[in-house]
Amino acid sequence: MFMTHNQDEQLLGRPFSREQFWSRVELSRDDLWYYVCTTHKRIGGTGRRYYLFTEVADLVALIEDNSDFFWIQRVMVVTPPQINGTGCWSMYELKELVSVADSLNPNSIEYVYLLEEGLIYATGDKSIISDHKWHQVLFSEEHHAFPDDIDQ
Repeated sequence: MFMTHNQDEQLLGRPFSREQFWSRVELSRDDLWYYVCTTHKRIGGTGRRYYLFTEVADLVALIEDNSDFFWIQRVMVVTPPQINGTGCWSMYELKELVSVADSLNPNSIEYVYLLEEGLIYATGDKSIISDHKWHQVLFSEEHHAFPDDIDQ
C-alpha cells in the first residue's frame, strides 16, 4: 500500500476540486506493485495518465473502465528482491494475470503472473498451480491493453 504525508501535498489543480496532488508517495511494505500506463481521448487528441496500484482489485477495477475514450496501454509489475530473486527491485511488463483456487473461497485465491520473456511468478506453490480447479484471467495484454498504434 502507498502512503502519503500531508507535507508532501502539492496545491495544484482546480479550486474546489476533489483531486489531490502529491510530490511523493511511500511504499509501506516490500511487496509487488503495478505501474499502469493509460490513454484517454480529449479535445485535440489524446492524453496520458499513469496509475500506481498495490492491489489486484484496483487493477481489475481499472480494466473495467476500458472504453472507446479510456484504455490501458501497458501494465508493468514492479517486484522486490525477495520475489524476483535478483537482489534489487525490477520492473517487468505484465502479459497475463490469472487467479487460481481450489474453490470459489476468496481466502484460497493465488495469483499467477506471466511476464515478459516467459518469466512466471506465482504467489503460491508453482508446482501445484496447474492442479487448481478454478482459473480466471484477470488481465490479458492481448485483450485488455491497446498500444498507441491500434485505433480505438
